[in-house]
Amino acid sequence: MLHSYNKIYLDDAMNNLAEAFHVAVKEYNYSLDYFMDIFIVSGIATHFEIGNPKYISGKSGTELVYDVVDLIGESNNNLNNNSIYLVPGAEYWTGWVLAYYQWYSSKTFREIHNIISMEKIYNMYHPYHEMDEEKIIEYINSEASKNKTARRLQAYRKLLGMSQSELAKESGINLRTLQQYEIGAKDIKKASASSVLALSNVLKCDVRDLFD
Repeated sequence: MLHSYNKIYLDDAMNNLAEAFHVAVKEYNYSLDYFMDIFIVSGIATHFEIGNPKYISGKSGTELVYDVVDLIGESNNNLNNNSIYLVPGAEYWTGWVLAYYQWYSSKTFREIHNIISMEKIYNMYHPYHEMDEEKIIEYINSEASKNKTARRLQAYRKLLGMSQSELAKESGINLRTLQQYEIGAKDIKKASASSVLALSNVLKCDVRDLFD
């Protein structure tokens, strides 16, 4: 599998992004998802994705946050250089596995953020932080697959010019359940065979078209 950059930089990248998430939350009081947003908007995420040594090895996590905040025009006056000495926890782990997943998958940070929220990764700290990184890769990939299926269901519905209410009525599926399938809150792959068949019949597609 082709990864984003040479593995010799991976440890630095993981440690620095982990520290950046830790500092962003603990020192700047940012939410994980807000920091992810400004990390992307600042353009630094793009440098990180391609393994630019200046950003994945040449700067500490604290310096990364400082640069992100500076580039988006916010104040760095709250920075406390002792923040990195706080005991790292779930925020640190979130940045750690995010860097690993990005390197492993070669997806952009924007693509990853569209797949899963940082808060959701944070909430996987127990029990995933005690597991091998491959387990969180499997989890995020399953979320990506779920999102892809949800988008496919929505695309077929819109292709026929149907509203969610119309599809729910014609297929006999509860409207709220259908909405959850479309946003990925529920996995349609776990729906009953009769429900999937009803959807495919109304949408005039093969059952496999909703999944593959």
